[in-house]
Amino acid sequence: MGIVGIWGQFNITIDDKGRMSLPSKIRGKIQGNSLILTKGAEKCLWLYLPEEWERVSRQLVDGASVFSLNTQDVLRRFIAPAEEVSVDKAGRIKLSPSLMKSMGLNRDCYLLGMGERLEIWDEIVYDSFEEDRSAEVKQTWEGLGGSGTVS
Repeated sequence: MGIVGIWGQFNITIDDKGRMSLPSKIRGKIQGNSLILTKGAEKCLWLYLPEEWERVSRQLVDGASVFSLNTQDVLRRFIAPAEEVSVDKAGRIKLSPSLMKSMGLNRDCYLLGMGERLEIWDEIVYDSFEEDRSAEVKQTWEGLGGSGTVS
C-alpha cells in the first residue's frame, strides 16, 4: 500500500545539512524507516514508500523499450536518480544535494501529500507553478463538472 490518505500542504524547512523533518501526520502513516527519493515530472522531488516505488518503477521499466528515445528520457529522469533515504529517529530525511540543486530546492519548501507519493517543492517555485497552471486547473475542474453534482 502506498502513502494513501495523506493529503494537504505542509510548510517545511531544509536545514544547512540538507535535512527536512516529516510532519507528524505523515510520519504516522509511514511504516519502516526508509523512503525512495527521485525527480518528479515537474520541478519537484517525489518520495515513495519502498513497496509503492517497486510497483511504479516496475510498471515503467517493464513497459520500456530501449529503442524508444522518449521512454529512455523518462527512465533517465525517474529511475536513474532514485535513491533510498532513511528516516532518522527525529523524523528527518536527508535530501541529495544534486537532486536539491536540479529541482531548485532552497530552505523554505512545501511538502504535498498526493495519495501515492509525497512531493517536495521549493516554496517560490511552487507558488509560481500554481499561478502559471491556474487556467488549466480551472478548465479541468469545469470538465469534471459534467452534471454539476459531486458523487
